Amino acid sequence: MKILTRLGTTVAVAALALSTASIATPAQAAPGDATLTFAPTAVLPADTCIDHAYTYSVELPEGTTSWSIVIELIAPDGTNAHRESFGTFNGAPAAQQGLGLQLCSVYEQYGTYTVATTTDYKVGTAPTVFGAKQVEGTIEVVGQATSKVALKAKRKGTKVTATAKVTATVGSTTGPVAAGAKVTFQKKVGKKWKKVGKGSTDAAGVAKAKFKGKKGDRVRAVFAGAGEVIVGSGSSPVPAATSKAVRVK
Repeated sequence: MKILTRLGTTVAVAALALSTASIATPAQAAPGDATLTFAPTAVLPADTCIDHAYTYSVELPEGTTSWSIVIELIAPDGTNAHRESFGTFNGAPAAQQGLGLQLCSVYEQYGTYTVATTTDYKVGTAPTVFGAKQVEGTIEVVGQATSKVALKAKRKGTKVTATAKVTATVGSTTGPVAAGAKVTFQKKVGKKWKKVGKGSTDAAGVAKAKFKGKKGDRVRAVFAGAGEVIVGSGSSPVPAATSKAVRVK
């Protein structure tokens, strides 16, 4: 009795939690069919609660005197993470924007959540039609990452070897960024920072570069990031970060 409407667009994190764009046109609706529309990804920062927006509509037969819809958010482990039930008499409103499916980082785990609905309705004096629970789609709940660059610089004669380690943290988990991340090394010249080297991280998140320098030079490492601040179940894009400046000894 339900029609699945999913969102399949890739969006930037600033709009990710609230954006909606359907890519499927449902078939001809039957009485009792519900359509639920929501973004497929929710960014859940640490120590925060969010309301993941959705819109819904219910196809009701003419003469409906009462109806109700139950929306459930089922966690990756199968537990019921969120449940809300509402309805109305006289058949309206059969479509509107919900307040949102609440997620709190203190209680909810990261991963794929299933969204399900159940719709019941009654027409006049006829018996109530009880709908079966149907899956409307899934929401991937991901963490918001922070990144850090630690830098060491050693000198031998006029050659400086700079070693930067780039890590990303999501919640209580910290690990190296993926291999191949670009790091730029800079030296302070006057009031400006000048690029003196570049490198790519290895599997341990470490990038190195050698360049000319002398004792007392101030250097730093800049990680460009991936332009996004989410860490999901696949690749791990993280935000840009700059190390503290260190002096060459």
